[in-house]
Amino acid sequence: MPTSRPLTRLLAALALGCGAALLASCAAAAPAPAEGDPDSSAAPVSEEPSSPQSTGGGGSFTVDGVLSRFPSCEAIGAVVSAQIAGLELSDETIEDGAIACSWISPIGAEAVTFGVNVDPNNGADDVPTTDTIELAGLEYVPDAGLEAAGGRADLGRTVGDLRGLTTATTVPGVYVTFTQMKLGVEPDFGGPAAVAAAKQLLGIDG
Repeated sequence: MPTSRPLTRLLAALALGCGAALLASCAAAAPAPAEGDPDSSAAPVSEEPSSPQSTGGGGSFTVDGVLSRFPSCEAIGAVVSAQIAGLELSDETIEDGAIACSWISPIGAEAVTFGVNVDPNNGADDVPTTDTIELAGLEYVPDAGLEAAGGRADLGRTVGDLRGLTTATTVPGVYVTFTQMKLGVEPDFGGPAAVAAAKQLLGIDG
């Protein structure tokens, strides 16, 4: 199963907490208008609209948006057909506003697993920064088209006998995670290639 998605959520929570602390400090520092101040009767300054956020996946992207284009693991698998060639679909879960697809090699073949997860997040504050990615020991994966859409990607590596690459692509509203694991062999799908596949699922051009 994917291992970097919890780390990405941890980073997002850290970024969200820092943002909340900064907002609180700014609010505390702002002086309240004195009673009778001539400016207090002026029309209130309009606020910039905030990014839409909700526990079901706030922001510009939604899991439902992915499902509208790729309604099944078979459809999602077509995006990574080369990576799952010869593997068998072992899990397909589309419920509770999330998607989980897993493929595994048949008995007797080289041990390989491949997973795709699409999960909601709370919006722009859940997109990690390059600093929080580095702090978690992950690798930042630059992509101009993704970042123009407000997203960011990171790569995690699993070493040892079971080796893996987990690429998490996060945009406001959605996490997309690709994980490839191989026994005794270096995995070959992750980083920019996985981000490109995630952008296809998300409908991001460029």
